[in-house]
Amino acid sequence: MPAPANHRKNRSKNRRNEVLDAARDLFFANGYHGTTVEKIATRAGYSKRTVYLDFLNKDELFITVCAEGGERLLEKLNQIPRDGISFESAIDQFVRTYIEYSRDHGEYYRMIFSEATPEIISNCSEELRTRLDSVERACLGVIVDWAERAMREGIIPKVDPWEVAVAFLGTASGIIQLFRGIQVIFSREALESIVHKTTWTLWRGLTTTQEPVS
Repeated sequence: MPAPANHRKNRSKNRRNEVLDAARDLFFANGYHGTTVEKIATRAGYSKRTVYLDFLNKDELFITVCAEGGERLLEKLNQIPRDGISFESAIDQFVRTYIEYSRDHGEYYRMIFSEATPEIISNCSEELRTRLDSVERACLGVIVDWAERAMREGIIPKVDPWEVAVAFLGTASGIIQLFRGIQVIFSREALESIVHKTTWTLWRGLTTTQEPVS
């Protein structure tokens, strides 16, 4: 039989996970604005007051789920080889991985790229903000590594590799955000093809630029 302290710790962990599971289900189904702490508490089978034993507020719950989703994306990006493949192959795999993530984990994607705002993030604990920042930097860092390697080998001019990473991620994200709005005109498959072509255009622009654009 576990010691009383361990029993309390396990019970607290189970409670936290149950509340987080309920929050995830509701945020996926109803979005940030359609979800309340009261609804999360009811779904988890606890009182609203009990939810606050583990989470500061609704924003803390929301960003915890966002961080979880970012870690899933990072896991997929880290499966792309860093060495032993050409830059063209690396970029191709990045785009395909990113598109697949937006398709297979659409709820996470919506929360991270459409609903998470600086205001929501600022209402969270420093520990959670640090976790989210770490995940974001690590995702961008996959592209930064490629950009730095490309600069070392003279494939692209010397530019800020973090700007390159933001440009790639921003380009892909911006087009994917259109999926919900213009599927009457373009099929999802057509829009995914546009993401791929546009990102490739950006890469080719970098490889042909002789001087950094100020």
